[in-house]
Amino acid sequence: MKKQLVLTTAMAATLAGCSGGNDWDDGVVADRDTAVCVDQEGRRIPDENCRNGRATGRAGSSFFWYYVGRGNRVPYYGDPVRDPSYGYKGSYFPAKGATYAQAPAGANMTRSTPVSRGGFGSSGKSFGGSWS
Repeated sequence: MKKQLVLTTAMAATLAGCSGGNDWDDGVVADRDTAVCVDQEGRRIPDENCRNGRATGRAGSSFFWYYVGRGNRVPYYGDPVRDPSYGYKGSYFPAKGATYAQAPAGANMTRSTPVSRGGFGSSGKSFGGSWS
């Protein structure tokens, strides 16, 4: 008798939740040279802030273009591009002769912090009401 293990959608979702993987860590990868707008602290902000000549790249300017090369991760809104733990690779200076595109739509969002909802390791003292 041959035994077969069937993986259902529910089981796959459970395994994905327990894997410790985080979709945010994967990030959005630029399929072409990309320019994104950052503020003075080096955090990504909406590109409208850099348009219309407001991004000068000079001291005293509030907004700067940050250039991400093809194949590198594109920062989400609010991400610090200078923090090495995020792994962003780019420059405040455009490459000579390069043409830069807008960020992919998938990178035009803000990271949110995880919300604890209980589960493994949480206290269950008040679960299910009281004993009588």
